This record gives sequence, C-alpha cells and structure tokens, in this order.
Amino acid sequence: MLGEKMYPYFDEYLGSVAASRRIERDDIRAIRTVLDEEVAADRQVIEKLIDLDRSAQGGTEWREFLAGTIADYVIWVEGPLGKVSSETCAWLIAALGGTPGSCAPSASHIVHTVIAEAEETDASLTLYALTMPQESFWPVATGGSQGPINFMM
Repeated sequence: MLGEKMYPYFDEYLGSVAASRRIERDDIRAIRTVLDEEVAADRQVIEKLIDLDRSAQGGTEWREFLAGTIADYVIWVEGPLGKVSSETCAWLIAALGGTPGSCAPSASHIVHTVIAEAEETDASLTLYALTMPQESFWPVATGGSQGPINFMM
C-alpha cells in the first residue's frame, strides 16, 4: 500500500496492523505518509493511533513516532500555538486512559513529550504524569547506578 493513496483504506489498514498485534517499521512509514501527505491529524485520527497502541506492540520507533505526532497535534494544532489548554489536556488524558485499567502503553512517553515540548500545559497533565509508573517515565540503564541524576532543567 505504500506509495498509493491510502487514506480511504486507513481504518482498514490500522485494523490489519492491530490484528497482527505487531507494529512494524513499514507500518510506521505508511502511517507517517498518510498523515504527512493525505490527511491532517485530528482528534479522531489521534484516538485511532492511541487505540492501535493498545492493540499492537510497537518498539521504540513507534513510541517516538506516536509521542511526536500527538505532541505536534496538541501543541501546534489544537489551541493557542505552543500551549496545551485545560480542555485539550482533559481530552488527551481521557484518550490515553481509556477504560479503567487500559492505559495506552505509550501514555507516559506521550505525556512526557507533550510537557517537554510545549511552552505551557495545564497542571492536570503534569498531575497525570505524576501518576505514571516511574520506570517508563524516567528510564534508567539496567547496568546499575550511573551516578546521580540531575533533574534540573
């Protein structure tokens, strides 16, 4: 499907990726192509990508792509440029949280990326970030302590 107009088949394509339970590099490339060339991201598309994150396993490249795509959308499209409003934060938290116990696997990476890249976010997003598991929010090398970590920005 790469190289063809894929948007009319986007939902079907995402469904096939979810059914395979694995997000491959070619899948990321195809999704990126659709978003870059065929359709602008909106809440509906973002929610479909979050649902895919719940349905299929992706690696670091997927987490980076998903977090960057969502951060770009909520920071530069949804509201005042560079700022994430309280309404947008509430929507994002609800989309990432889903039903109780089904938080999107990449949620902490997404939230961290939004907070790091935005000029300003609502405090609700920071509070949500504080409820995320620490090991996925601040990864530490498995080889043991590598000295003190500087959290000052």
